[in-house]
Amino acid sequence: MEPFKNPRKKYIVTSQRNATRPRNSRYMHMKACLFTLLILISSLDHGIAQQTIHGKSNSLSIELGKNGLIYNIIYDHRFKNKNLGVRVGAGSNFSKYLSAFVVGGGGYYLVGKSTRFLELGADIQYLSVDEVSDDQKGLALVYPDYSTKTYYASFNLGYRRYGKSNLFRIGISPGFTKDDFIPGAYISYGMSF
Repeated sequence: MEPFKNPRKKYIVTSQRNATRPRNSRYMHMKACLFTLLILISSLDHGIAQQTIHGKSNSLSIELGKNGLIYNIIYDHRFKNKNLGVRVGAGSNFSKYLSAFVVGGGGYYLVGKSTRFLELGADIQYLSVDEVSDDQKGLALVYPDYSTKTYYASFNLGYRRYGKSNLFRIGISPGFTKDDFIPGAYISYGMSF
């Protein structure tokens, strides 16, 4: 006697085989796309790292805004032939009723051509705000409008341009204290040496 053949079982096996083929081809296609994307990102990063930056690597700037209050003095050092740099600075608002002072520094990475860059950076500052009069309130755009002594972490996204003997920067710099999120913006101009 011939064994019983289940036509449904054959159909299930056939459909399972057909169902796994498209999944495997989709999986292989996705792996190929991810691999290609990784190669492109790697070559882009390698291309950016190979660009040399002409000009001077140190600068001293006056900055308005950002996370360093209203008026800031910034020393900036870019590593020779690299797209990386560090900066340190101090600032104050020189106000009579809400006295504020900040000191700190951070680092940045530059993306772009030889004199014009997208600047990506992070800073950590020590912020001291002393509220002398509570009837003088302002918009907390670049620092808190109440008394505090805290650390202030911020990120910046901006445009940087090197001239023959100067440096221009403009951008946004959102920051965080332990209690608040503070939006920020900055514009800076200085001399390179």
